[in-house]
Amino acid sequence: YIDHARHLTPLTLTYHATASRQLTSGRSDIIPPSTSTEVETAYCPRCLTFCDAASASTSLGVCQKDSGGCKDCPLCFSPVSISIDKQSSTETHLKCHYICGHCSWSSKDCGVSVGADKLLEYSNNDKMDEQGAEKQRVAAISEITKELENCFLQKVSERNQEGALFHSIGEMWAKREQDEERRKRMMISSTIINDDKKKEKSAWSLGALEDSLVEKKRDLESLYLGAEKGVDATVSSPSVDDEQQTKEQQIPTAQQVAAQMSITITAPRYQQDLLPLPVHYRSRVSRRCRAEQSAGRTGILVKPKLNPLEGDTSLRAGHGQWWKKDSSAIHVVPRVQLCRYGTDPSTGKVAALLKVKNPTLNMIRLRFSGPNSSEEGETIDAKELENILVDPFMETIIAKADLCSSDSLLSIAPCDWIELDSAEDLLLDIGKRQQDDPQVVKSWDFAPLLDALDSNSLPKLTVVASRGDTSWVEVIIPNSAAINSDGEKPPSNCFAVPLSMQIEVGNGSWEASLIKRREVPDGEQDLVQLDIVVL
Repeated sequence: YIDHARHLTPLTLTYHATASRQLTSGRSDIIPPSTSTEVETAYCPRCLTFCDAASASTSLGVCQKDSGGCKDCPLCFSPVSISIDKQSSTETHLKCHYICGHCSWSSKDCGVSVGADKLLEYSNNDKMDEQGAEKQRVAAISEITKELENCFLQKVSERNQEGALFHSIGEMWAKREQDEERRKRMMISSTIINDDKKKEKSAWSLGALEDSLVEKKRDLESLYLGAEKGVDATVSSPSVDDEQQTKEQQIPTAQQVAAQMSITITAPRYQQDLLPLPVHYRSRVSRRCRAEQSAGRTGILVKPKLNPLEGDTSLRAGHGQWWKKDSSAIHVVPRVQLCRYGTDPSTGKVAALLKVKNPTLNMIRLRFSGPNSSEEGETIDAKELENILVDPFMETIIAKADLCSSDSLLSIAPCDWIELDSAEDLLLDIGKRQQDDPQVVKSWDFAPLLDALDSNSLPKLTVVASRGDTSWVEVIIPNSAAINSDGEKPPSNCFAVPLSMQIEVGNGSWEASLIKRREVPDGEQDLVQLDIVVL
């Protein structure tokens, strides 16, 4: 389907503004865009708490539930929970910290934990009644949770202090300098150790070179610089310090470092430096049609509700009502599908069978005709015929299509008028015998149609069959191949055939669109023309 800015868009990503005579593309990768967006509400994807756009901006876009908000694990990015437990079996003090149920990460590793010994007072107090103790315990837990959040914010502020970034860079380069000095000392010691053997092997040979390389490698793996000659250091002593080796094995990944850089300006060196990640809000936006706005109308296409759960079956009412307003074209505009087709690339012959279906609960009267390219700016840009998105759910994309020559469609005549009944509810037909396609549709074949075409044949649109809310239309084009400037036909197996779908407004037709019928002379019909491209 072609929108008001001449963008090619599948019907599932197309909108139809109320009482508008043109379509609007909802794609975000087109220039210029056909819609404008505005943030209406925001919600937390973890706890599903919601707020308006103003409240979300004041909280810096992160969840603030219970004065602390939800947190994610910095290692596996799973939700974390607050745990109050003892540090060990021998300890009697309680600690409150974040813990991940997936990878067992704890915020005690990075120092984000607070004491929770005050809970022991309420558990050991026999004088207080059970109900009063429970209230004070809940109040104490809330206070401890706030202290834990303050501890987290303090850690973040310490790493974001002035000069913290320079200090982190200085530490990194100091460590690199120490490593480089250690390598130099190892090379010097290796030279001293192997000095006697080098003197013995004065004559150069390939075997002597291999032996010296093996000895140097063994000496470099040794922890002690003064290891005696001939002693295998890898067997007698560990290669590196255990604690240092553990730290080097826990270097954070690039994804973990990038997540930490969203809250701090210093990059963590080890996994024990990783802080819990606050959960950011997800926004819900409203869309407006730019063409309707320029005409002085609101042009609202989609407007979300404040509660993200409203419309879910978990609530008592409003099931399926997810939006305050949803002007998706799939609810109003007749859907055209390509059932079967056949082409002859050598001659440019095309024969296709289209299926058109009524999605509304009212009758629609329409017909198909050739494209209307007489007005300026009504042609299709060549860039729109590259990387054409056909199915956004299956991500089906056509790399390139050749537009059918305009000369071959000039003489095409409109087909007969098609009257589509209201859409049939499939749920009401459960248990009944399903109706198959008409026999003429089942037996339709493009091969005899292409063989019957000659140089004098004209393109035509023919209604093959109609039943209820569905009709089938046959498209035959004798020569659809476009001619380049050098007189050659482009080598392509995909043709783009532009057509026009004319829908009558008034007289009981297409009442779901809410389009006001224009005053036309007697005997004429008020038509809304929607351009489509058959690939």
